[in-house]
Amino acid sequence: MLRARLVGWLLLALVTFAVHGDVHVATATPREYKHTTDPAILSAAQFALDELRRLSDTGIYMTLSLHAVTSGATQTGDFHDNTYLMLELASPHFKSGAPVESFEVVVMESRDGDRRKSFAIDNFPEMAEEAIEAYWIEMVEATRAKRRNVFAKWAHEQQEPSVTKDEL
Repeated sequence: MLRARLVGWLLLALVTFAVHGDVHVATATPREYKHTTDPAILSAAQFALDELRRLSDTGIYMTLSLHAVTSGATQTGDFHDNTYLMLELASPHFKSGAPVESFEVVVMESRDGDRRKSFAIDNFPEMAEEAIEAYWIEMVEATRAKRRNVFAKWAHEQQEPSVTKDEL
């Protein structure tokens, strides 16, 4: 029984390869290391930082800033132009207590017509629990204030007549 399954899988693999033998994945070009002040490297670093700062529900990632780019390289892949970065980010709220921490990031720019960008990061910044809670409370209070303003505006609109006497 096991042998029959193995033979079946082997035949399926051979048929698949025979049918799709012309399909291949090109090998990526080697990484080209660039100076950390290269405009392409700095642009990719800024993109990654901007995207990362938007990811926090509480807004605590808004405290992240770019301290330094310690290395950068580019590579043309099959579907993306990749920029490999080693970034030093600064924040007063890192869980470690350190003012600066290092992060490995890859910025990918789609090679199709629209050149969409995305990024990948090995480890997300870990922030101190007390700081996260403080930012959470601040966010909740800001949301409550906005809601109160909207309700006050609606209440004011309800008190004003929507038509004048002459319109009736």
